[in-house]
Amino acid sequence: MLKFLHCADLHLDSPFKGLYHLPTSIFKRIQNSTFQAFKQVVQTAIQEEVDFVIIAGDLYDGQDRSLRAQTRLRRELERLSEKNIPVYIVHGNHDHLEGKWVDLHWPESVHFFSGGQVESIAYEKDGKRLAMIHGFSYEKRAVMENRVHLYPDGTDECYHIGILHGNAEGRSGHDPYAPFQVEELIGKNYDYWALGHIHKRIELHHDPPIIYPGNIQGRHPKETGKKGCYVIQLNGKQATAVFHETQDIIWHEEKINIASFSNLSELVEKSLQIKEGLREYGKGVLVKLILEGDSDFHHELNGQFLDEMLEMIQEGEEEHSSFVYPYQIIVKTMPKWDREKLVNETHFVGGLLRNIDSYEEVDQAVSELFLHKKARRYLEAFTSEEKKELMKEAESLLLMSLLKE
Repeated sequence: MLKFLHCADLHLDSPFKGLYHLPTSIFKRIQNSTFQAFKQVVQTAIQEEVDFVIIAGDLYDGQDRSLRAQTRLRRELERLSEKNIPVYIVHGNHDHLEGKWVDLHWPESVHFFSGGQVESIAYEKDGKRLAMIHGFSYEKRAVMENRVHLYPDGTDECYHIGILHGNAEGRSGHDPYAPFQVEELIGKNYDYWALGHIHKRIELHHDPPIIYPGNIQGRHPKETGKKGCYVIQLNGKQATAVFHETQDIIWHEEKINIASFSNLSELVEKSLQIKEGLREYGKGVLVKLILEGDSDFHHELNGQFLDEMLEMIQEGEEEHSSFVYPYQIIVKTMPKWDREKLVNETHFVGGLLRNIDSYEEVDQAVSELFLHKKARRYLEAFTSEEKKELMKEAESLLLMSLLKE
């Protein structure tokens, strides 16, 4: 039997841009969260008494890894070394080998895979070879070619584990680095594929397991939910994968439908209830409240009320180690009107709505944002869902203006 831990995308010392407006104590906690998450990864490996640990790329957030990040990483790897737990590491696109850094002395039990060509390392226990571990580090930031053919085929002599930091072909939303097809990985006859690069937990295949563990700590509002690592057991042809949480800070979105509320005080009370329901011992929770539904008091959800409400439900949270901090309230509510009836009207509003339903020039409308010298550095391309949301919000604003009388 073989037992090991698989994690990826540590992004140690992530800068957490755009969060400076948060209270100082909470912001400092967020800044330290990637280190705390990796500390929990190591603690899990020790508690589970794993044979070894695999880190599938992007240990650091940037190619010029900070001395602080390297020092904190070494400290945790030394804890594993003291427990005789080897660590096998590949570098990904964020921490590729062309970067500049002060290289530290690492424990002898830590193996960093070389760049470019696939390297194969034997794991031995009590003088017996139990596994061959195959992988490569990014020798440059953008590895665009498929390198699966460079991995040797597996045999029945021992377990074979592949480490690959790359993007499964056909999956959008991520840079297509080191692309691969699932069928190619299955064809290698390996017992497990330890993937990295995608910050979401995804099991691409069950037998053999081909798994993205996701990152160990969410770094911004889009990386919501539980984050962590997997502990894998291989026993003959049987494989089990158990997820373990590691995040110190949880990003969360909570939708509140206000259609059944008769006044604003019910909204405030519901928000407080939700806040308490999200509290987790020892964890920090950053929550975005999204208000939805048709309501007679939609027009009362103005800037002054929302600012006061947010300040009230935030009060005192920065003093708690197990905090729940609502950092934003998004209004997606609508006045109560019959859209279907309005669409079928012959007046201007009906024509406007019919035009919105057939509008396909969102990219052109927002193109100036991405051409702006400063703004484009902080923007990512809109997804299809985000474009739909923009259209929905634009429609809401137009209708509110036109029908306010």
